[in-house]
Amino acid sequence: MPRNSASKVHGLFAAIITPFDSQGRVDTGALADLVHFQISKGTEGLYPCGSTGLGPMLRTDERKLIAETAVKSAMGKIPVVVQVGCADTASTVELARHAERVGADAVASLTPYYYKPGEAAVVKHFESISRSVGIPLFAYNIPQFTGNNLAAGTVARMAESGTIAGIKDSSRDLIQLQDLLDAVPEDFVVMNGTEEYGLYAILSGADGLVSGGASALPELFKSLVASQRKGDYKTALEAHRAILRLKELTKAGPISSYYAILKERGVDCGSPREPFLPFEAPQARKVIAGLKELGLL
Repeated sequence: MPRNSASKVHGLFAAIITPFDSQGRVDTGALADLVHFQISKGTEGLYPCGSTGLGPMLRTDERKLIAETAVKSAMGKIPVVVQVGCADTASTVELARHAERVGADAVASLTPYYYKPGEAAVVKHFESISRSVGIPLFAYNIPQFTGNNLAAGTVARMAESGTIAGIKDSSRDLIQLQDLLDAVPEDFVVMNGTEEYGLYAILSGADGLVSGGASALPELFKSLVASQRKGDYKTALEAHRAILRLKELTKAGPISSYYAILKERGVDCGSPREPFLPFEAPQARKVIAGLKELGLL
């Protein structure tokens, strides 16, 4: 895909979890099963090694293995955007180059995290990544975790310079999102990354949703995106309300709950990596029962 084209990125992208075996190693067989599950449910793209995929907790070699497996398993049927962001620029560039080599359609990167080097340094970070690859680069803005917020004006300047082709916005700030949509070029791709705001973000003009919950329940999030695309706002609102109920049901541990839900659905991805704790059986049963009551399973 040419650098200046990120048109494959739209609709529902699943921010997939990372499966682990009983020894705590990345389970490539289960990851392939998860990718095939997503394709079978109509997911329009994959986003491995994001927050839901525990990207910041994984070693570089593990992240490379996940990228290779996800791209190979997708078989070109749906695009794969690999999240490569690290706290430092050199490691991010290494992962971006690897993702391009193994066939990723695009890469996305968190802002540098923990430290606050300032806007100029963050922009230079993205410029370094962009120069290192020939595929589109997406910024991933999730300031509540990284400590670094990408203001609308900063994003617009990077868009106009060709540094980034799009953004996954998880800022949880609808005013900032609207400012962003008003500031960027028409062909710049804006994907929402906060599920509770998905309805409003897409109505405001976002191109789609990158969803962690879609890792386990892609049909629900596909319903939200597809119904809005068709102008069926009644169905979109129903999906939005169901998503809010899902968030309430899983608030004790959203990521851990996705492993439990997928196991119930026949896709056993093991347990999340510590310090996350797996759901105990009573917790899992409560979530599954709640989802069945809502008609989501």
